[in-house]
Amino acid sequence: MAQTEINILEIDSWDSRFQSGVARYLDVLGAHMPPNVRVLRILFHYAPDVTDVRIIPSQNELHVWHPAGFASQTLYEAVMAMWGARLSALPNLIVKCNCLGAENLAYLIRSRVHCRVVGVLHCVPPAPNVPNGAKPYNPYFNMDWIISVCGCAQSFLDAVQNTRPVTVIYNGIERPTGAPNKKTDDVFRFVWVHGWAPHKGLVQIIPAIAQIASQHKIEVLVLGGGAPDDKIRAQIADLPIRQIGLVTDPAELNKYYQMADCALFASPSEACPFAGIEAMANQLPIISTDAPGLTEMFGRAAVWVPLNEQRQVNADAYATQMRRMITDGRLRTRCAVLGYGRYLERYTVKKMARDTLRLYNRLITTIK
Repeated sequence: MAQTEINILEIDSWDSRFQSGVARYLDVLGAHMPPNVRVLRILFHYAPDVTDVRIIPSQNELHVWHPAGFASQTLYEAVMAMWGARLSALPNLIVKCNCLGAENLAYLIRSRVHCRVVGVLHCVPPAPNVPNGAKPYNPYFNMDWIISVCGCAQSFLDAVQNTRPVTVIYNGIERPTGAPNKKTDDVFRFVWVHGWAPHKGLVQIIPAIAQIASQHKIEVLVLGGGAPDDKIRAQIADLPIRQIGLVTDPAELNKYYQMADCALFASPSEACPFAGIEAMANQLPIISTDAPGLTEMFGRAAVWVPLNEQRQVNADAYATQMRRMITDGRLRTRCAVLGYGRYLERYTVKKMARDTLRLYNRLITTIK
């Protein structure tokens, strides 16, 4: 018996200088959908060096390059001019908005095409600051459904007085292949997979890295996009920080995890980062700030560095945890085992794909 055709339109927008966790989400999820689920994408790319608008179509993707701050409604109308007729012809269409700020495109499509719209909350935004008695703006006010990649994002949804249905579906990846590939030297290696994106916190833990490097043989493998500014570059010139750059191939990414002894996290806010799943799946112990999404993700698989009231990291406290990981083999083993078990229980691609497909099927029964 033939399965019902389902068409998914994924919408996302990201700074092209950095690796996007949502891009990984789209790739992993799309690769594990059954044949009756067809996936299309509209992807917006921006960066300071993008100075004009370019719209590049392919068979199943529409790439829109534009300067940061360009009028979004103009871009949306251009998208509809190119793909509106195509979308109108698709049965059982579900439009997924994977970034805050592009909801109006999803709503615009639904105003002209028979479909359902889903908001996917990939982050934990701060609660809106509104005057007493005023009603906060809820970007998801008109969504048919909301997918949240972590439970702690409910705090944001409560703050904006959300009334739309919500399902928590954790991100997931395939189990890594290959074995640990530790070098035979006596260097302890930390891996950092968030690049130089300012909100990930690498700059804040540089003093901790410097402190530990003066006491132990270490190397910090820095993967991800962006680059330090001149001031930071001078600051790290004599530190054992090896800048790998942007790595998007999962097999190559796993190679660096397999070289490492411990994974580092220092974000003031996270939801369900793929870097965290990758670290647990590769059986690495973890040092992390206590952002709600990270505590939800790691549980007892990490040692924690509390953020202060300004959501900043205490470098001395972070250095203390780095020192513990280097000197305490039993602690490393315990965290690695607990993290791998947590991955198998909650963060496999099989579970993510199954739960997402279940929601798709539920939504298309209401499209008729």
